Amino acid sequence: MALVKDIAIVLRRLDYSETSQVLAILTREHGQQRLIAKGVKRATKKGGGHAIDLLELGEVVFSLRADKDGTLAVLTEWRQQETFPQLRRDLPKCYAGQYAAEVTAQLTEAHDPHAGLFDGLLGFLQKLATEDAAAALVKYLWLMLKEIGLRPDLTRCVNCSQPVGGRGPLYFSSREGGAICRDCEPAMIEKRRIPPAVAEWLGNGASAEAVTILAAFDLLDYHLTEIMSRPPKVGRLLRAALHQARS
Repeated sequence: MALVKDIAIVLRRLDYSETSQVLAILTREHGQQRLIAKGVKRATKKGGGHAIDLLELGEVVFSLRADKDGTLAVLTEWRQQETFPQLRRDLPKCYAGQYAAEVTAQLTEAHDPHAGLFDGLLGFLQKLATEDAAAALVKYLWLMLKEIGLRPDLTRCVNCSQPVGGRGPLYFSSREGGAICRDCEPAMIEKRRIPPAVAEWLGNGASAEAVTILAAFDLLDYHLTEIMSRPPKVGRLLRAALHQARS
């Protein structure tokens, strides 16, 4: 079994026994990996065991068997680099981090590297120290959708290809992959109305106010729900925390 060394962010963690964990991590060079961390919580002569936490950043070494797809790789070394303490001090930021971890784990394939996505997730976690949780999360989700090839087109009607800026009511269809103009909307079954300011901000990089940022999150949450065929588990809690923070 070859040993692989990389840098990684923990997307999921599950206690496997009293001393072990099963982890899903996003590595920069090797994509998402699922590992078993045997004995990671076991106490030693030097001190107690240290479980690996969600959204930790660390240097990882693991063994990977190329001849057995679907089997868990074995964690052989984890050197913690950053724990992003802001996630533990602020409820909206905590939920925003959990939301990002959940959708990233769900929508990335094992062994499919996306260095740009890894850098984007790391940047998002770092920005949470100083940036608004909603704005930082929306920017990350927009980047993630580009990296995995599922970013919707909000600059034109995806049905008739006409630009949508300043053309009155605007709609969005996840199945169609983007914005729908007022003329094409009646023919669409799956759709929702969206504020034109959201399309301007996401599609063209225009400035955004707080209300637009929250509306942008609602749009991307709707799109991700359609893609995954279920809502993100922490979505309702995150939305409530974001709206409470604005009130």
